[in-house]
Amino acid sequence: RMGNRGGRGGAAPVRYRGAGRTVCRRLHGWVLVRPMSAPAIIALAGTGVDLWRLLATPLTVDELARELGDRYTRPEDDIRLDIVPALKDLLARGVLERVDQP
Repeated sequence: RMGNRGGRGGAAPVRYRGAGRTVCRRLHGWVLVRPMSAPAIIALAGTGVDLWRLLATPLTVDELARELGDRYTRPEDDIRLDIVPALKDLLARGVLERVDQP
């Protein structure tokens, strides 16, 4: 389960950001992302573009949900349900990284 806690006992929240070793291009409302270690290109559109823009700065799931909820006037819980699978996918594809910083 992805969450905001980095561990037990008040540990710093887990933050996510775009991985440093990626190539990213914006093109006609799309964001094309490719990890340097793989030939596959990931195409993001719609809310994925906004999610990627936010991931330029390390943010927690709750922070991402709050930002996107404000932008799209949707409840944070609904946004969280949508972005957690997307974050897992981006992590697995190597274009996102966990950052253990406050």
